[in-house]
Amino acid sequence: MSLTEIARFADLTEAQIAASRLRAEGVSVLLQNEYWGTSDFIMSIAMGGFRLWTPASEAEEARLLIAELRGAAPPLDPEDDDPVAPPDAPAAQVARTGVALFLAMTFGGVAGFLVAGPRRPRGGHHAVLAGVAMALATLCGVVGLLLVGAWLSVGLR
Repeated sequence: MSLTEIARFADLTEAQIAASRLRAEGVSVLLQNEYWGTSDFIMSIAMGGFRLWTPASEAEEARLLIAELRGAAPPLDPEDDDPVAPPDAPAAQVARTGVALFLAMTFGGVAGFLVAGPRRPRGGHHAVLAGVAMALATLCGVVGLLLVGAWLSVGLR
């Protein structure tokens, strides 16, 4: 039985999710470099990331499943064949980010995570918003420290 590489991933968690989905569909899968990634992240990059391998006879089905996962198509409602709206529409995500930014600026950087949660941005404008939010939270923290320092220096005189 010969193995065929069907996908590469830079993120270990994403590779494990893809491997789990393939196993759930009955496809035999091997996740290469999994243990390198848990022990040495830089080495996993040098090894070419995390690779998924399947038997050659199951490669086409596995590639289709991986493409479906990477496309993240919304699930179908069983009663009608129209796609169901995703639970977090972009407008809701932007509103949540705005509220998190307000909380972070008002109460400190950690308070923003009460609304936004510590999830990783997926690129695009979400990465920009997350970067702006973290920059403003850091700026608020620095200004707060400067104010406390000034207050203490005046109080010690």
